[in-house]
Amino acid sequence: MPATRNAIQATAPAANRAADTAVCIEKRERILTVAEDLFYQHGFPGTTLDMICTELGVTKPYVYYYFRDKHEIVETLAWRASLACLGTMKFPADDSRPAHLKLAEGLQCWVSACVKYFRASALAFRVSASLRPEFRAELRSLAQDFYADLGTLMEEGKQQGKLAFEDATVTAMAMGGVVGFMYTWYRPEGRLPPDELVNRLTTTLFKMIGLRATPAGPSSIAKPRT
Repeated sequence: MPATRNAIQATAPAANRAADTAVCIEKRERILTVAEDLFYQHGFPGTTLDMICTELGVTKPYVYYYFRDKHEIVETLAWRASLACLGTMKFPADDSRPAHLKLAEGLQCWVSACVKYFRASALAFRVSASLRPEFRAELRSLAQDFYADLGTLMEEGKQQGKLAFEDATVTAMAMGGVVGFMYTWYRPEGRLPPDELVNRLTTTLFKMIGLRATPAGPSSIAKPRT
């Protein structure tokens, strides 16, 4: 998909770091982890590159070796989270399972990914105005593909007599509201551990479409597709 290729190019390492070693990858991930935490705590505008460097205990050239600026850092975080969350309704062409079974897996993977990438997903919503217009367009394209795939599975499952809902578009958007706006109320340090939250949210989504399948328990929870 063109949007996917463009976004990957937009957040790819510069030419002087094309041949990343394991050490380089580890250092780059450390920058992303620290920046994600600071962005989440202080917001994108409230986080400076100096703050990131101080937390890392490095100088600015260290960060510049891996990222052009903090905008590239936030786009990398947002894109990775978006791919993980919005690619969960894609299945191989030779997957012959009934639509409702694929949908059950996809929904659980979606919720799992949104919980796993909670901070980066929240960041993508909160800093949308700070992102480049072309990057925002690519994120919208991912979301449109996701809802198209979700709607197709829902309609197929309904035709096969396995699901019950009135309007696929309205129901899909309602489901998106349940999961997509989790950043407004979910707190990782809250009373529910991640696995339990995933199960409860997935069960809620199942009920919204009349799906009788039971989400996997904490010990066998579906892993986000990354």
